[in-house]
Amino acid sequence: MIPFPTIEDASVALGRNLTWFETVWFEYSATKSNFYVYCHTILLLFLVFSLAPLPFVFVELTGWFDRFKIQPNVKYSLSEMFRCYKDVMKLFFLVVGTLQLVTYPSIQMVGIRSGLPLPSLMEIVAQLVVYFLIEDYTNYWIHRLLHCKWGYEKIHRIHHEYTSPIGYASPYAHWAEILILGIPTFLGPAVAPGHIMTFWLWISLRQIEAIETHSGYDFPWSLTKCIPFYGGAEYHDYHHYVGGKSQSNFASVFTYCDYIYGTDKGYRIHKKLLHQKIKMEAEEKGGTKYDYPRTMAWNVFKFCTALRALGSIMILVVIGIIGFTYYAVVVANYGPALLLGGFDSLVALLVLGLFHFLLIMLLWSYFSVVVTDPGGVPPGWRPELDIEKNEGNQPAIADQSLSVGGSSSHGVRYCRKCNQYKPPRSHHCSVCGRCILKMDHHCVWVVNCVGAMNYKSFLLFLFYTFLETTVVATSLFPVFLVFFTDEEADITVSPGSLAATFVAFVLNIAFALSVLGFLIMHILLVARNSTTIEAYEKYTAPNSPYNLGRKTNFEQVFGRDKMYWFVPLYTEDDMKRLPALRGLDFTSRSEESEPLQSL
Repeated sequence: MIPFPTIEDASVALGRNLTWFETVWFEYSATKSNFYVYCHTILLLFLVFSLAPLPFVFVELTGWFDRFKIQPNVKYSLSEMFRCYKDVMKLFFLVVGTLQLVTYPSIQMVGIRSGLPLPSLMEIVAQLVVYFLIEDYTNYWIHRLLHCKWGYEKIHRIHHEYTSPIGYASPYAHWAEILILGIPTFLGPAVAPGHIMTFWLWISLRQIEAIETHSGYDFPWSLTKCIPFYGGAEYHDYHHYVGGKSQSNFASVFTYCDYIYGTDKGYRIHKKLLHQKIKMEAEEKGGTKYDYPRTMAWNVFKFCTALRALGSIMILVVIGIIGFTYYAVVVANYGPALLLGGFDSLVALLVLGLFHFLLIMLLWSYFSVVVTDPGGVPPGWRPELDIEKNEGNQPAIADQSLSVGGSSSHGVRYCRKCNQYKPPRSHHCSVCGRCILKMDHHCVWVVNCVGAMNYKSFLLFLFYTFLETTVVATSLFPVFLVFFTDEEADITVSPGSLAATFVAFVLNIAFALSVLGFLIMHILLVARNSTTIEAYEKYTAPNSPYNLGRKTNFEQVFGRDKMYWFVPLYTEDDMKRLPALRGLDFTSRSEESEPLQSL
């Protein structure tokens, strides 16, 4: 309900004339309760679920655009699509509608307003960006958890009944999944509350985006192809095509989470194999048209390999982000607050002290990862096996295990690119151009491999980055809220500093959420004494021989001295024991007769 009896009173209160949209909104909602206005959300979702998929129904029935269908051999009849629509509507009225009604108190609590003034275009765009980023990240992890054994069998498998999805199948799911996935959708408006119209626009765009990604058609003229890092229909269709076996493509909108956490690798590898297999089968049958997949989503991250030549750029990017954040926190906000006196000065002093301490630890850990050699295989290293009987002193099959083991990682292998043997747990990095001991992954942010000798520094870098970004996001949150309000507040920053604060908050909250998931993943890897690469080999090597218990596994990375656990350093005793601690203490020899333990 708008608290003004007439348009003239509203104009006087706002200090200006109402716009045309504000006049229409006033005439419609001035006498209606806030609850009545909020109930329009149910009608809006009903229209979106019912009308947005209709163009794809027409396309499916006419067959006019079959050349853009991702799985052209799968066709749905009108009765099949209508049956899906009926199932969706049952869930809509029983679950979605009820959920909208009972969540009205939370709408009031977070401060979503329905009165005047209406939000500006810039405010709407800024809030939608925040909503999409927050929803995409939280949806990624919920979706990923739903693909664990229990979550998939009990809940998520219903959504995957359509291995070739259609528009109406986007909200087709278990009732529990609808309730769970409502959390990411509401989380963005809860963090940055705005007008009810912005909320309606948000849920409409999010549902239309989901319908488009479940459409089964990859149109080249789609406007979403202009959005950086956007997944799209072709990207998500593969996720349904593989079904319950899928361990990739968990992103709801963008692909950055799948790239950061490596869950897009299986998609691209398997898809390339499917291209080759299906194309070969089609050619054997004398045809050239084959089923799936026709195209592959453009991977904007493939250019990251160019960082081998332009590696220092990423270091400059990291320094630039830190410098920008430093300006927003110290120069624009809490530095001047030191001069205010009283409680404000005390809070500013505490924030600045914690900020600078974590910044020092972050930079120390970061550059330790950058400059520390991750550990390479000594030149000419060879295992003490009777391999001289092979002609030419070469293994019979290059890069294959010469001893019995559950995984090739646990046998003695030969690297064709380095032209030498490589010990267990070592892998060849195509970016660094050499084999890395206990290789975890190549990190583009540190422009270096993460391996046996710098893994501790890398984990500390993640740890302090998460703490630093959390402190920054928390400290800038009050100023961030002012960006979305027109009310006068006791804020001393200029418009430029306010904009910088907004950007810094969004960057840091995004990094905090991303690093948190990455940190949790590596904590679990440390507890099992596993690497990222070995984790992806879990189906071939389920029982790792390196798992010696959580305490010993932890000491293999961080050492035994507790005083050194939180700094990227080791005691002299730990330095002598590093190879044994890292599971690299095995009998070896090289042409120079240097044992591997000398590393």
